[in-house]
Amino acid sequence: MKIKPRAQSLLAAAVLALAGLAATMPGAQAAIRPASTPALHGTRIALGATTELYGNAFAQAPNGAVFFSRGAVVYVVEGDRAPGIALRAGHTVFALAATNTDLFVETGLLVTEYSRANGKQIRHWALPRTVAAVTSAGLYVFGNTVWAWTDWATDESGFQYAQLDRLHTNGAAVRVIDKDAMPGDMAADGAGLYFETVHGLNDYLARANPTTSSVLLRKTAIIDAPLALVGGRLDELAFGDTQTIVSYNATTLARVSSKRVAANDDSIVGTGLGLLVLDLPCSGFPCNSASVARLNSATGGAPGALRTPGAYQLLNGPAAAVVEATDVHGSHANMFLVRISS
Repeated sequence: MKIKPRAQSLLAAAVLALAGLAATMPGAQAAIRPASTPALHGTRIALGATTELYGNAFAQAPNGAVFFSRGAVVYVVEGDRAPGIALRAGHTVFALAATNTDLFVETGLLVTEYSRANGKQIRHWALPRTVAAVTSAGLYVFGNTVWAWTDWATDESGFQYAQLDRLHTNGAAVRVIDKDAMPGDMAADGAGLYFETVHGLNDYLARANPTTSSVLLRKTAIIDAPLALVGGRLDELAFGDTQTIVSYNATTLARVSSKRVAANDDSIVGTGLGLLVLDLPCSGFPCNSASVARLNSATGGAPGALRTPGAYQLLNGPAAAVVEATDVHGSHANMFLVRISS
């Protein structure tokens, strides 16, 4: 703890005394006490050990159920209860997405829809073949539209752009949307999928339509940056010498604002609590000083942080949650889910 200089301490004491006096004066308390952001609270749930920390897939359903994979097995956490087995996929799971009734599982180039009620398979979609074997993937579902990205980057091949595909739960067709998308940096809602892509020598922020072949492109100087949707706004956490939160109109992709944020901010996600940011002030992993806070895109401030030691992944969805890792040795670790509330 830092010791305040005497002048600061005296000023702080005077402020506290004034606040105490105000509490006894009718009508004065509201005028003097500043508005504050409600504190965040966390409920920690053990998910068990894993031997493939970076290979586990996570997804959250609209009702708050959290699904995660460990190899070919998919588990579910309902509320604050211990995880239970949701289904056995038969092959290594690369990505998950969920609605309140169905679970979508990607194993390689195959996406399978399962009933959450009984675990039975409903239908399959075969994704178009990519350049090489899939090494990472992601799924997003909104309504009857499912978006899938696949990537084949390895330590030997280095960075690779991802292929982006769209499918609908009421049909068998799969449409290729983009072959030069930034893997992982995406967000989805009823208006479509928001992502970043490279066309020729230019970088673009893009929105793919859920029903037509049209893609709205907005030329940008920012790319390879996390995206989040909240309050009709698309936010982008832009890394660089000066780290910023850049906001866009979600309909037009017109730039609205740009504010400086903490240099350690690592990722963002839109939730029912607003825009959350994961702060990682450590040089190594796991980070015992990691924390989650509400990020104000209008000011760049993130007050009232909740400490989440070992946190490394925020979860998409209306409920706020983050995944922690402890006792990490290579890809071996113990995992925890922290549900966040105010």
